[in-house]
Formats: sequence, C-alpha cells, structure tokens
Amino acid sequence: MARILIVATAGAGGDLPPLVAAGLALRDRGHETIFIGDAAVQRGLRSLHVDVDVLPSELDLGPRLAGLVVDAMQATGGDLGKAGPLLQRGMTVWAHDVAEPISAVIDRQRPSSIVTSLFGVEAVDATCPSVPWTVINSTFYVGPNPPRPVEEDIGPRALPLIRRYAELLEAADLVLHATDQVFDYGFTALPSRHHYVGPLGIWEPPQQRPTFLDEPGAPWVLVSISSQRQDDIKLADAALEALADEPVRVVVTLGPEHEPSELASHPPNARIEKTVSHSAVLERAVLLVGHAGHGTVMKALWHGKPMVLIPWGRDQPGVAARAHALGVAEVVSRNDATAETIGAAVKGVMANREMGRNAARHSARLRATNPPANAAVLIESLVV
Repeated sequence: MARILIVATAGAGGDLPPLVAAGLALRDRGHETIFIGDAAVQRGLRSLHVDVDVLPSELDLGPRLAGLVVDAMQATGGDLGKAGPLLQRGMTVWAHDVAEPISAVIDRQRPSSIVTSLFGVEAVDATCPSVPWTVINSTFYVGPNPPRPVEEDIGPRALPLIRRYAELLEAADLVLHATDQVFDYGFTALPSRHHYVGPLGIWEPPQQRPTFLDEPGAPWVLVSISSQRQDDIKLADAALEALADEPVRVVVTLGPEHEPSELASHPPNARIEKTVSHSAVLERAVLLVGHAGHGTVMKALWHGKPMVLIPWGRDQPGVAARAHALGVAEVVSRNDATAETIGAAVKGVMANREMGRNAARHSARLRATNPPANAAVLIESLVV
C-alpha cells in the first residue's frame, strides 16, 4: 500500500482535525501515514500514539502567526484592511522557511503522496513535490468563482491570505473541501479536481466525557470561542452575562490560549473550561453560542443543535451566513454583540421550533454520510 506524508503545520484551530480524520481513515485502509508538524501537532496526536516529525520550534505556527498579526496591526495603526497584505507576506516567508524541513522529510521518507491543509499549501508547493498531493480545506469552498463574494465571507485581515491560498490550490492534484455541500449553498460549480467530502472537522481526539454532563439539572448550553487566539474573550463575557439568569447550565470553552481569570465574571450556572469535548457537550446541550468557527458549527449541525453565532473574523462571517441560510442559526454581528443582543437571540432561538426541526433534519442527513471514508477514497485514487 501507499506511504502518505501528512503535512499538518498547525495544532490549533480547525486545520488539524480534518487531516487527522483523513489520515486515520487512510491508515484503516492499510496505508502508512507519516505526520510532520509543529510541537502543537505532536501534542494533539500524542493520545493516538502517532509519530510526528517535529518542525524546529522557531517555525511553530501559533507564535509566528500571533507575532505577525501584532506586527501588522501595529504597523497599520489597527487598520484590518491594511494589515492583511502584511500578514500574507509574513506567512509566505514562514511557508518558505517550513518548506526546507518538509523537503528533508520527503527526501528521507519517499512518500507516494502528500496531504496538507490550507495553512500548509504554500509550504508544500514551495517544495516542488514530484508526487501527487492533496489539500484538505477545513472550511467552506475556497477557489475560483465562489457562491458568494469572498469579501463578504472572509474578515478583511485574512482576505489577502485566503486569496493567496485560493491561487495556490491550482497547483494541487486534488482539493477536498471538508464541509457539507448543502451547507455551502448547495454549490455545484466545483472545479474538476475539487470535491466535497463532508465535515471532517468534527473529529476529536479520544477523551473521557466529563461526568458533570450527566448530572441532573437545567439544560446545557455550549459557549465556545476560538481555539486560536483572537480577541473574542469579549464574546464569552457577553454570553455569560446574557445567560447568567436563564434556566440553563453553561459550559464555556476558552481554548489553550486563554485563562479563566481573563473573564469578567464566573456566574454560578457556568463551568469555565480551557478545553473539553465539544461533541460530548453538544450531545447533551440544547444550543451553541459561539464565534462561528467552521468545526464547531459543523459539530452542532452533526448533533442537531441550533445556534447563536457571533462571527469575529477569519472565515467566520461566511460560516455564520451559511448556517443562517440553512435555517439553523441566528446571527448577531460583532459590532452589535452585547449581553442584551445575545440574550435576545438566545431566547428567540430556544423558542423557535422550526429552527430546532431544521437542525435535527440536517443532523440525520449528515449522520448518514462517512466523511473520513469519502476523503480516504479520493486521496487513495491518486496512488492506487
């Protein structure tokens, strides 16, 4: 069978779970999978006993990206639109730095094929691979002639970067979009090498379900902010204030980049966690309140739970717009997000039976699919 190198440059955010889901499915089909990534990738895969070729620490994407964002914002006086090109150029430098150790692994391992994510596309392209390679895009369709203007779907600071990645996708032999075609406005104009495979990003590492979820009491609500640092701690604060007097119990997940002490208050009906299985919470929850990260939204849809979404940046405006169009979410704009507006949206969604039925219907549809197997079969077609 084939030896497949999986270039997973980042362990936080939505890029890693789709790659792992596809990699495990390939391994189940008898292929040898080899990972290369930063230290965060190694930590994320430790429970799976997967060996990772670890990139030099100075190439860790999390700190590099955070530093580029800070530098770009300082250089432009906080102008998101002007910061975008600076961020994109900095990420190109990073990608070419990363290409060197990736090339060394390619020379040593001699893979039959390479799989990477959007964050890895420029780095892999810079190695000029001699074997077929695949990009797994962790969000809605990225590429030529999208179903909605990209300016409406992507935050201004991330826009030049996404446009750059969209261009580089043309060099890949295969592009897999780890989303649901129905969710993506039923888009049918995919280029020939592009395919929808379903929500690969719902994959989570094996972990024990928190016992507190089984304790009797009021319904659970999941409040989630980005696992990659963005300034959305205000979202968690506003949601906690909005839900403090409601007849619900709240689980807030802050991600590894934040500490509970950053929150303004800890209401008695809330549990504050850095990380916990979103799927485990959503199995028990009645609602998601979140930043409209694609992976979290797909998990809520998989579990048939309606949502209140406050898109903060990156691809989140496009994710929120699609969830709203599907009839499963109420959207509150970032500029209007207060305890009052979030609270009103929560009340509206919880009273909206049609929204609940829509979420349940799409859950049943998605659960009849097998996204990892879909991805594995397509990747396998390049080498078998």
